[in-house]
Amino acid sequence: MIRIENKLQNLRELHDMKQQDVAKALGVSRSTYANYESGRRAPDIDTLMRLADIYGITLDELTGHQVKPANGIKLTNQAMRLLKSFNQLPAPAQEWYISHMAFDVKAVKYSPELQPAVVAEKLNAKK
Repeated sequence: MIRIENKLQNLRELHDMKQQDVAKALGVSRSTYANYESGRRAPDIDTLMRLADIYGITLDELTGHQVKPANGIKLTNQAMRLLKSFNQLPAPAQEWYISHMAFDVKAVKYSPELQPAVVAEKLNAKK
């Protein structure tokens, strides 16, 4: 359960609001809102979203949630460009490229005549 009662009180006071003001904005009774601040009740997700809207913050800021990077994988600009182009290909072409990349990685073959500038020049010549 998310424990945000202190945060709710701090945000309310920071915005110079009374419990009744926040309760009215949420469409709940003052006692219901007071229970949120005291920790006797936890607001549901819809109420949390409305609270975030009232205070002009994100749900992550409201709840104190911090996003952790997935598996520590960071994509370079080149990898992002590759994925963008790759995702535009039909599935059979994607499989073809995957199999060829796997072969190239194992074979560790790189041909200087296939440098990016040369390939781009050949592509432009075909247009």
